[in-house]
Amino acid sequence: MEGALVTSNFSMSDLYPAKANAAHAPRSRRLSYISPAASSAAAPNPSYRRRKGTSPPPPSAAATATVLTSPPKPVEQQETEEHLVDTSTNNVSATRVTTARTSRPSDAPRSSRPRRRPTASLQAAFCNALEEAINTFVDPPVLRPSVDPRHVLSANFAPVDELPPTPCPVVRGVIPRCLAGGAYIRNGPNPQHLPRGPHHLFDGDGMLHSLLLPTAPDSDPVLCSRYVQTYKYIVERNAGEPVLPNVFSGFHGLAGMARGAVTAARVLTGQMNPMEGVGLANTSLAVFGGRLYALGESDLPYAVRVDPATGEVTTLGRCDFGGRLSMGMTAHPKKDPITGELFAFRYGPMPPFVTYFRS
Repeated sequence: MEGALVTSNFSMSDLYPAKANAAHAPRSRRLSYISPAASSAAAPNPSYRRRKGTSPPPPSAAATATVLTSPPKPVEQQETEEHLVDTSTNNVSATRVTTARTSRPSDAPRSSRPRRRPTASLQAAFCNALEEAINTFVDPPVLRPSVDPRHVLSANFAPVDELPPTPCPVVRGVIPRCLAGGAYIRNGPNPQHLPRGPHHLFDGDGMLHSLLLPTAPDSDPVLCSRYVQTYKYIVERNAGEPVLPNVFSGFHGLAGMARGAVTAARVLTGQMNPMEGVGLANTSLAVFGGRLYALGESDLPYAVRVDPATGEVTTLGRCDFGGRLSMGMTAHPKKDPITGELFAFRYGPMPPFVTYFRS
């Protein structure tokens, strides 16, 4: 690999200026590929509600990283058929057999955080009132710092907004030619709404940050940040507030049991359908079968795509691999470096208790 140092003197607050004013402390300068040109595309995040007299958390985000050093394959070249489940609505969606030319799940605008909360139905308003009562009277008056979302989701762990494809000029050095046409992508939790009650860092909607490296020496890398369009994300985006409980922090103690009862009421009144999936797709990324997947063990994989021409990140849909996968699988599949085979497994309380995959 060619030796190179690609740096910039700008921090994440330059890229996401909407968050900069909320920081509790000055941000340090950091190495990155980012230029100030990206800052014009960032939008404010108005969806974080003030809770118990507190202000919204400060900027930046943490995420686990996955590096792809080979050029992304265009989805149009795929010929195998898979089941992609449409998650564009809150209703039960039909599973359709489709080729890899399937479009993204929704043609709705990309803005993920509505500025004005939609008007809730009577059932939703009742459940929301119960949630507020739990939040006010059942939750401890003061949460431990390790689970308080106002503390956990602050500083370098605070959520960030989506970012459309944005050119990032190289300030110094050159990008190694062996990486040309590839992409650096990271996946990690990034809550779109301030959680109710305790919060664990493993919870939070999956967001993909993609840096597409140019094929031409005179072109700029393109940065794009998009949420994985999971069923949970879409339901809560339409509601304008948290609706589904989180896996790691949603059912703890008396308040967790009460929120579980509210969740059951939402299911019975048709506000949500857990059969559509409750996962976050926020754990890792994997490439197999010529396709890129966002993984989370609490749900099926979500097929995603990075456009090799524009750098746009698109969610293709929830994938059950031709009906062969009905439950979530490990988010950490392993690839044989010699044969190229990919190995994964899943387990559950119903037979077959353990299922082994090889691709």
